[in-house]
Amino acid sequence: MFNKNKYKTKGSIRSKVLKGFSVLALTGFISCQDLDVVNTNAPDRERALSNPGDVEVLISSTFQDLWGRTQTSGTSINSMPVVADEFTGTYANNASLELSSEPRVAYTNNPTSSAHEIGRYQWYAWYSALSSANEGLTAINNGLVIPDENGDDVTARAEAFARFMQGVSLGYLGMLFDQASIADENTDLEDAQALEYRPYDEVLDFAIAKLEEAITFMENNTFTLPSEWIDGNPLSNTEMAKVTHSYIARIMVYGARTPAEREALDWDKVLTHLDNGITEDFDVTLSSSGLYSYYLNRAQSNGSYRSHADYKLIGPADTSGAYQTWINAEPNDRQPFLIETPDRRVTDAGDPETGGKYFRYRSEALPNPDRGSYHMSYYQWYRYSGAYYTGTMTIMSMEEMDLMRAEAHVQNGEPALALPFVNDTRVNNGELAPVTVAGVPAGSIPLNADGSEGSLLDAIYYERMLECAGTDALRAYLDRRGSGTLTTGTFYQFPVPGRELQSLGMEIYTFGGVGNDGAAQ
Repeated sequence: MFNKNKYKTKGSIRSKVLKGFSVLALTGFISCQDLDVVNTNAPDRERALSNPGDVEVLISSTFQDLWGRTQTSGTSINSMPVVADEFTGTYANNASLELSSEPRVAYTNNPTSSAHEIGRYQWYAWYSALSSANEGLTAINNGLVIPDENGDDVTARAEAFARFMQGVSLGYLGMLFDQASIADENTDLEDAQALEYRPYDEVLDFAIAKLEEAITFMENNTFTLPSEWIDGNPLSNTEMAKVTHSYIARIMVYGARTPAEREALDWDKVLTHLDNGITEDFDVTLSSSGLYSYYLNRAQSNGSYRSHADYKLIGPADTSGAYQTWINAEPNDRQPFLIETPDRRVTDAGDPETGGKYFRYRSEALPNPDRGSYHMSYYQWYRYSGAYYTGTMTIMSMEEMDLMRAEAHVQNGEPALALPFVNDTRVNNGELAPVTVAGVPAGSIPLNADGSEGSLLDAIYYERMLECAGTDALRAYLDRRGSGTLTTGTFYQFPVPGRELQSLGMEIYTFGGVGNDGAAQ
């Protein structure tokens, strides 16, 4: 797919980039709106990293990078859900229309393009979080002690959080990019060889190893995170260890680029991490002054830039045959249609124009039908009643974990063990007939493009897409990629950003486009 040796980094430039990110994080270089804002009054690097309070802020603020990439940044929330056919829209913001149109085109990695910014800001944010975590760990390893307001030593909570975000940042770099530099607190940033780009599988392995180290540290140190670090969720050390186990499961499952890679995973290891992972939904408290989700707002809004549910998300629920007609037609011949379904999450009983538990009917399909009738949809996801800065929000649910567990059992050749987990949401939430090891029963859903009932694995993927919609702007893209349900031609990973390659004197490359390398088949 790519020549690894062709894309080695130049150590002197790369080390400057990695060193700079923690200071940039302190100065607010990357905001939730992808604006370059530098605070010239910020402390210099040496003084900041010798001040316990500044180091704790540096470490705790890394969660904002994770939040921005999955909930607030336009280069995530506008583009990635429509690339994944989770939602659909006709707005062109952040190359959304370009990258979700059919036939799919290659991802444009030219540094002057709007599409390029989608990968570039992902790259910047995850390296910002990684560098901040590494710098914090270096300061602690050099003897820095962090006291609380009472003078008690609370260094352990900062170290645990830094270790967690170090692994998560590396995990997202490995999930999203074909290659990346690997760095931790022990990396010599002047060593060019240490900073060469490594293929994504090596990045993922390193990330998982770091998260496993973090778990060991959490299990051997008692602490509770301040509630403002992850708003409304003051995790204890044991609770944080569970969240970390669940992130490892996510990174393993969503790191696969193809169904073959998904099948080849160490599913026993995935199950071990799920067994030790969260036992209740991982929630945050939303507020206008703290964590708020533009992703929820875009999905549920009434404005001209709103999203609707893509028919590729909810169409398999249709029993009228309209979805099969739609999916098998040429894109520009597709027109919005009413869904007749027994799934009560999509519509109310017997009325395709009455919303269900998770979706509502909209008589106006979407604005700008001239941009492609196949973008039109009569249904909008509306599970959280329009809220995006009030109440609580689930960012990792037990349904997601259980449906991963269901997939693990199927992939391990023990499908009967999967049934309780897939039927839990299918029967209780969808009010559907339960699936069996043979798959979907006659007359039920989801249905394939040829009208046949889906397999057990098809039912699991359908459940996970519906149940996890609205939790994370990147999740659907990552999950569809490994399940083989991305639209043909969609790029299934980002290249190193063109601006980064250009600054290092390297050849710009890319992925995607029908018939090209690095594209969904």
